[in-house]
This record gives sequence, structure tokens and C-alpha cells, in this order.
Amino acid sequence: MSCKAGSERLKLAKILLSEVKKEPLSWTELEKRLLRQCGTHSKFRTLMQWLSRNEYIIKMDGPGSRGCYRYNPEKVQFDQTGEISIRI
Repeated sequence: MSCKAGSERLKLAKILLSEVKKEPLSWTELEKRLLRQCGTHSKFRTLMQWLSRNEYIIKMDGPGSRGCYRYNPEKVQFDQTGEISIRI
């Protein structure tokens, strides 16, 4: 992955993580919010797979459900200014 692609992924990840910090959201609602700000369907899908695989976001219901996602507080932290830090 190039540096440019990596920084774009982190930018998009920050958008999604900020949204799920406010409230747990469904896949569809997360996609709408990301597409409103920037990104494409394929970037969203790839980003969600990356965030899920690395456990930065967690699906609240079982696999195959239309449950909501939330951020994983063990791997994602927000400081007082809203900046995000993730544990790799």
C-alpha cells in the first residue's frame, strides 16, 4: 500500500470511527455518511472489512444480521479534542 493510499484510508477511518463514537450505526447508515463526505462504495466496503478484521469496529449483533457497529474501546481511543488514536 502506498503512503497516499494509507493516509486516505486513515482519513476515511477517522470519519467512520467519529460517526460510530456518536452512536452505533448500521452498515447502510455508515455508508451513507461516508459517501456524503467523500469516498466511494468500493472504498467504503474495503475500509469496513479492514476495520472489522483488525477489530477497530465491532458488530453488536451476530454475523449475517443487520445489526449496528460500534467502535472497540480497547483499540480505539478519543482524546478531549476528539482526536483518534488506534492501537495497531
